[in-house]
Amino acid sequence: MALEELGGRLTLAIQLETTGLRLNEAILKWRALFPALDLHPERLRDRLIELVKGRMATAEAKPGALRSLEICRDAGCRLAIASSSMPEIIEAALDRLSARSYFQAVVSAEGEEHGKPHPAVYLSAASALGLDPRSCIAFEDSVHGLRSAKAAGMHCIAVPEEHNRSRSEYGIADRIFHSLEDFHPGHLLR
Repeated sequence: MALEELGGRLTLAIQLETTGLRLNEAILKWRALFPALDLHPERLRDRLIELVKGRMATAEAKPGALRSLEICRDAGCRLAIASSSMPEIIEAALDRLSARSYFQAVVSAEGEEHGKPHPAVYLSAASALGLDPRSCIAFEDSVHGLRSAKAAGMHCIAVPEEHNRSRSEYGIADRIFHSLEDFHPGHLLR
């Protein structure tokens, strides 16, 4: 990773603290944690985008992800992405997975005044779809994202990474899945 190239080491605790944050917010935290490193936000941002886009070339969808999108599409759901990721990363992921056609809106928290856990990105996504946030279901893997979706008034299905599953913060989710393979059409009716 770009931070490691500069001499910083992201521990699991640091990763947990910054997952789901906008990149500029994560960089500010890294600068505070590693004051001796020469961290130039713009260069670090550019290098991170370059690295992530490089990894995206061989990335695969999480198990059940494309099937979940198909379930929602087939049920007539309008779909949006509400992500803290940089727009360039979102676009690269959509291209890699050939998933662009599933979504009617794509919103990056980079364009919001506040990032997650503030609800702004989710409220903007619901607005872009013409929906009341209370009628929306959010799928989230991060605690910051989960808090954001819940603060927006949405129902939330948490799908935490394996190393996060024991975190008590996920208890605010309406449902917790180990994998998107657990999602089925009946979950849309509840």
